[in-house]
Amino acid sequence: MKFIAPEFKKDGFHCPLCGTYAHMNWSRLSNGTSSTNYYESLCSYCSEPSLWRITKYNVSQFGKFPEEAELIFPDNGLAALPEDDMPKDVKTDYVEAARIFSKSPRGAAALLRLGLQKLCKHLGEDGSNINNDIRSLAAKNVLPPMVVRVADTVRITGNNAVHPGTMKDEDFDFVASKMFDLLNFIVKKGISEPKELDALYQLTPEGPRKSAEDKDAKSKVSNL
Repeated sequence: MKFIAPEFKKDGFHCPLCGTYAHMNWSRLSNGTSSTNYYESLCSYCSEPSLWRITKYNVSQFGKFPEEAELIFPDNGLAALPEDDMPKDVKTDYVEAARIFSKSPRGAAALLRLGLQKLCKHLGEDGSNINNDIRSLAAKNVLPPMVVRVADTVRITGNNAVHPGTMKDEDFDFVASKMFDLLNFIVKKGISEPKELDALYQLTPEGPRKSAEDKDAKSKVSNL
């Protein structure tokens, strides 16, 4: 399912605490005698609250009404949660990028580029050149070929984040947000799915499994 980012007063989105798409119950917090500048969104799935601070009011003759608010807890930002199988050092960069994304898309892009570089090393490449590493992973069928074009966006965006080039500042808002999805996608394709397939293969009875392995070995020899 497409990631739906948390948004003030929205009925449903992916919970920033449990990562599940769920209905949100909103309530304004009070100090006992009057309303505060804070709202709570309660996830109907995990029953955990997120905290929002009002940043803009709509003032009219009918009163003062909250119009915009920023998510202040949890502080992992508005990106999808990292995949469970994401390597620890890559996840560190991912989470840090998520925390600063709303304030600095350019900084988040640079961190995600670094995370992609580390992820390539975990997938067996040397990590010195993202461009070459991604193409190598696609050639080995570790990743689908189409990911090469998408990964180039990460590389180019990350480079421009550190060394400003032709990209406009507003481009980073959109492109950097998609870079979170790309890293999660690569983890799923390069780490999670092979692990799941191997676990499924290990459930096969030993006899048929051994027979299949022998056939594969003979096939490789005959193709030499």
